[in-house]
Amino acid sequence: MTLGVMDVGFTEKTFKSAVGKLSLWPRSDVQMTAQTYFETCGLSPLFSMDVSRYEGADFEFDLNNENLPTELVERFGVVLNGGTLEHVFHVPNALTNITRMLKPGGLAVHILPMSNCIDHGFYQFSPTLMLDYYAAASYELLHSASLHFDLQATGSCLVRPALTGSYGEGLLGTMDSKIAFHMFAARKLPNSLDKVVPIQSLYGRKFTEETFISRSIDWFAPFEMKDGKRSRSREPGEVLISCASGGADGQAWTSILPDNVPPGDSNSHPIASMLGLFEDGKLLGPPHSSHETIRMIGKGAYSHWGNALYFSTSDGSDPNTNGRRYICRF
Repeated sequence: MTLGVMDVGFTEKTFKSAVGKLSLWPRSDVQMTAQTYFETCGLSPLFSMDVSRYEGADFEFDLNNENLPTELVERFGVVLNGGTLEHVFHVPNALTNITRMLKPGGLAVHILPMSNCIDHGFYQFSPTLMLDYYAAASYELLHSASLHFDLQATGSCLVRPALTGSYGEGLLGTMDSKIAFHMFAARKLPNSLDKVVPIQSLYGRKFTEETFISRSIDWFAPFEMKDGKRSRSREPGEVLISCASGGADGQAWTSILPDNVPPGDSNSHPIASMLGLFEDGKLLGPPHSSHETIRMIGKGAYSHWGNALYFSTSDGSDPNTNGRRYICRF
């Protein structure tokens, strides 16, 4: 089920090229249709829903309405919001309807305006909304990335992880002039809830026992894309944290990073670092945490500042003696 009737902004030839297949289709230079695209990806049949049928939607329903028709309850394996949620005033009702439409095991997939989309819809969404909402709804969080499009470079974008704290701890003015979107996917489980009121985890974790909710999502090294292909990509570097100083004042530990690690955050660039810190293979965080948060709250919060790593362990133990392995990927 797609929310709204989807448009596809590329040709069949471009799509075939992006997935590494030579196109032998007779008219591969024509615009691809949503139906053909999803069928090629193995997803069919395809249905669409809209507030009216003026674009030919299969189902007419207003997502502001909390009374989902019975015929749509637990009917779909995927619900894709590819540009609708920002136009719906009652976002909680819309999210509830998405859950109710999904079968257990089904995927909720969102592509949301994140920055520089003023008046495109009612809202621009921070990644924390999807991360915190679907965690509170007991979904399995699968994927979260931000896509940054440069208007001067048509068809190209930067893709980077969009995890809790990726853009700082409540910081202002950290985004640049690019258009940014949030792409997010989560799986409905048998015990998932269709109505929840989340607490923003960046702040809620300070007075609850919640751990870093993005820990289950795969971290990846940021990469650039051009016309659907990775244009520049390489394996991330790794550094083993073998010795850390601190612990006398709260839960903060410090390690000086080697010269091959790119510089971290600074006063002028407070979210410059894209480093991931792992404890026995599990992602810690949030990154870009204030040093007070690391010292007082801990629970895996960390900051790559300048050439130093300031971090806490998941349980407040001493990283030099707890027997765990701490690795930075960058």
